[in-house]
Amino acid sequence: MIDKQAIEALQMSQAITSANDCISATAVTALPENFRLHDLEKHQVFRRRAIGQMNTTSVQDFASYIGDHAEPGATVFVNADSMKAVAVLNLGTPEEPGHADNTAALAPKKTAAFTALLTMANGQPRSQQDVAEFLEDWPSMVSCYNDDGTITNAKAIAAVRKVSIEAMRKMESVEKQHAASRSAFESIQATSTEPLPTLVYFETVPYNGLNSRLFVMRLGVRTGGDKPALTLRVQNMEQHEEDMATELAALVSNTVKTIPVLLGTYQPK
Repeated sequence: MIDKQAIEALQMSQAITSANDCISATAVTALPENFRLHDLEKHQVFRRRAIGQMNTTSVQDFASYIGDHAEPGATVFVNADSMKAVAVLNLGTPEEPGHADNTAALAPKKTAAFTALLTMANGQPRSQQDVAEFLEDWPSMVSCYNDDGTITNAKAIAAVRKVSIEAMRKMESVEKQHAASRSAFESIQATSTEPLPTLVYFETVPYNGLNSRLFVMRLGVRTGGDKPALTLRVQNMEQHEEDMATELAALVSNTVKTIPVLLGTYQPK
């Protein structure tokens, strides 16, 4: 006669066999709650499949790694916002979809000049000294202009350092027989003994591997406080970002050549 313990052992054996069959077939089955799966991959000589992410700032190394590890359906996605290219090496095909968890990422490094530009020319108020030192630090990349034409860097820097605020107050009083009105007009203007630039051109390579680009900044003066504050803002920055992403995609496509390169991102579910 088979006792209760033997019956439970037999059921457990059948459940383990069923679990193993389902695992090998990548199916789903119902198992007792006290079952716990054990991954034995670390005890095997080789891994079942490649999983991980390779990161680099070099497009050549990115392309080389893709050439060695790409599987059918592999695709590169270029994110315009982050200026980053990600190759999903095991994306698979519609007929045989992959796990999409083996990737390579390319994040081109910003140049020092472009980093300085983004830090300074974000539209935030800056001191005269900060703006003057920025212009002094990158003389070969800077050109200054106003309505009268080109301004030498030396004169532009001198003008930035000498900006001052003048306040003018005008009182007007009008007296009439049955009414009296009084008004005050106050105006603030920024002045400098040197010609102050209104546009600053900054030409530099933004990311390693990309072409040189010309960034046009508008210089403004804020006169709300006791001291003038200067602002620099890159014109059409969103267009620059789109163009740089397109250039990065073309660079990756011309270097990789073996798999598709698309603008966008991919997130496995």
